Amino acid sequence: MRCIRSMEKWLSQIFKEGNLSLPVILVKEYKELGLTDQEMMLIIQILTFNQEGKDFPTIQELASRMTAEEIQIINMLQKLVQKGYMTIEDVVEKGTGIRSERYQLDALYEKLSLHFMSQLAQPRIEETSKPPQQNLFTIFEQEFGRPLSPIECETLAMWQDQDHYTDELIIAALREAVISNKMFFRYIDRILYEWQRNQIRTPQQARDFSLKFRKPPQAAAVPKKVEPFPFYNWLENESGK
Repeated sequence: MRCIRSMEKWLSQIFKEGNLSLPVILVKEYKELGLTDQEMMLIIQILTFNQEGKDFPTIQELASRMTAEEIQIINMLQKLVQKGYMTIEDVVEKGTGIRSERYQLDALYEKLSLHFMSQLAQPRIEETSKPPQQNLFTIFEQEFGRPLSPIECETLAMWQDQDHYTDELIIAALREAVISNKMFFRYIDRILYEWQRNQIRTPQQARDFSLKFRKPPQAAAVPKKVEPFPFYNWLENESGK
């Protein structure tokens, strides 16, 4: 029982040593930055040693906390420096003048900041790159070749607000009226009503539905003249013998 309590105290002391300060976004986005799993773990170990007061842990110390071999750790450190994720700085201690080295990860955080800012800017770029959509009223005025009357504007608003037709479906009905050369709102309203009655919801469905009524009539089949089949009189041939 005493051993169990001692173990509990020992574990509690370990857990109280503190937590590693690590940006969550780095853990989530390190793959997007071009870091491998092992390189990320190496960075975590460097940060852990740094928090413990060791700015320049040895290769042996890093290897003791990882599954990678010492030569692999050396290669990873070289790659991190070459790729610009990390630098090794010379530090001169004030007062004593003692020179030492330390791992510096400011370059990694700069890359992370640039990546984060580019992610924030991406939706804006996509939004501004979209072509501006024309107003539904403007499209109707262009097709009619004149400004819409107040009653026509009210009808157009009613299709949207009360009948809940989508702008795409209303434009498809307008195109149908143009093809039929019947440019008046009553005809367009009838088209929309027929589409609603037949559960037409998209312009593609409306296009397929309209094509059924535009198929050219098939020519009536001309009855073929049936030639009489020559009947062979077997009985007559038998009597001629």
